[in-house]
Amino acid sequence: MTPASCHIDVDAFSRELEALDGHGDSAGLGLESITDALEPVAPPPGLRARVLENIPASGRYARFAESVAKLLDLGIDRAKALLDTLDDASRFSKELPGISFFWVDGGPAVANAVRGFLRVEAGVDFPEHEHLGLETVLVLQGAFTDPARGRTFVAGDIDTMPANSSHAYTIPKDGPDLLLLSVTQVGAKMLGMTFLPRG
Repeated sequence: MTPASCHIDVDAFSRELEALDGHGDSAGLGLESITDALEPVAPPPGLRARVLENIPASGRYARFAESVAKLLDLGIDRAKALLDTLDDASRFSKELPGISFFWVDGGPAVANAVRGFLRVEAGVDFPEHEHLGLETVLVLQGAFTDPARGRTFVAGDIDTMPANSSHAYTIPKDGPDLLLLSVTQVGAKMLGMTFLPRG
């Protein structure tokens, strides 16, 4: 059904609402009659991309500023400034196929941690890796599934893994790229490489 083929008799609908006036929750029936008259319509291709293009980059991740400040042991203004840079692809180094890192500084509480934002392309599997210390991640965009634990984490979720634990995770093919903040005390091992704190 296209918008042009959808016709609602506004006068009849207004009379129906007036008749329901004062009948408590029954006024909601008017809205139900509208929704019942409409058929579901699939969104046009590319709508999601167009909507995301119109979201201002500055402040897009602002709702995570408090959590980022806490995880990185930074002031809230510094956390907001970092979040405002996440759409700048030049800040990320592509160190593995489909996986980019943006290493960041932190406060004294995370001086002995590997800290950074990770971007993992949709449909890419993040390889098995071992945490030398406690790992804490905050999902900022997208989702990941940890098959070994049978859990999926979405934007806003915080996940922790203890020292000497390991896991891998998958990113849905049909979703946006995964963007997360990872803070791993001591370091991590993956694909024969050891990632140690920087700076």
